[in-house]
Amino acid sequence: MALDGLAVPVVTIFGELGQVDLGQNARFTRGLCDARVDHIFVLGTTGEFPGVTPAERPGLVESVIESLGWRTDAWVGCGAPATDQAVANAVAAEEAGAAAVVVVPPYYLTPTEASVKHYYRAVKAAVGLPVLAYNIPAHVGYALSPALVHELAREGCLAGIKDTSGSLDSVQGFLHGAPERFVVLPGDDVLVGAAIAAGAPGAVMGSANVVPRLALELVAAARTGDRSRVAELETSLRALLVAMEAGPYPAVVKYLAHALRHADVGYREPYGPLTAEERARVDAALVPAEPLLRPFL
Repeated sequence: MALDGLAVPVVTIFGELGQVDLGQNARFTRGLCDARVDHIFVLGTTGEFPGVTPAERPGLVESVIESLGWRTDAWVGCGAPATDQAVANAVAAEEAGAAAVVVVPPYYLTPTEASVKHYYRAVKAAVGLPVLAYNIPAHVGYALSPALVHELAREGCLAGIKDTSGSLDSVQGFLHGAPERFVVLPGDDVLVGAAIAAGAPGAVMGSANVVPRLALELVAAARTGDRSRVAELETSLRALLVAMEAGPYPAVVKYLAHALRHADVGYREPYGPLTAEERARVDAALVPAEPLLRPFL
């Protein structure tokens, strides 16, 4: 199974009472599949995974997988503070039909390096799916090192990594010396063009929730080495990212998905709807962005 192309870390949509809205999540997924994205990454950071309860996870994952179309598959975020939780999440994801699992290391407390290795080995021992590590030190509290990740990759434990460190140097660190067929995917939208030029075979882009065609064209142009087209697309992407950065994440992603492609969205506290002041800031940032984004809507 290919782990390249565009993966969308999809938002999780909640109903009026804060419950996971399975129907709306299915419709949102179908809209992205209609745009022909390669992978739907459910229960990632953008999907507010720490706030989705263990009881809610199976229904959400199943509704997303059942709604897939085109050739799109589903990756499921399975990381947890405890090894047994991560293993249980991965087993459930495989049973539901996931194509891969994305596993953030244990967060909040900082485990030893030996414990992190045991954590990933336990997940891989429990499932037959490709396992991707997820480096996001700003939220986890520590970074995964290339040495640790490459060791686990050489064992056949890890098939790849999503790197959301905010650093091209970090992406290049995971690419340099990696075993053959090990996949490194940038998770910072602004780094996509440069990361693919450095050897990444695709990207995970939160902005694709809002304007999927822009993300698809950027990944495709970068993979073919069309530098002039990449530069054009990056101009549009940067305008979109200014609007995304004008409001609180991930609520701003939902707001923009509704504003620009009329997607039905819903919120769960503490990541509720934008305030009037926040909406005004985002709307103001959208004014110069909209002409650049219109061709992709």
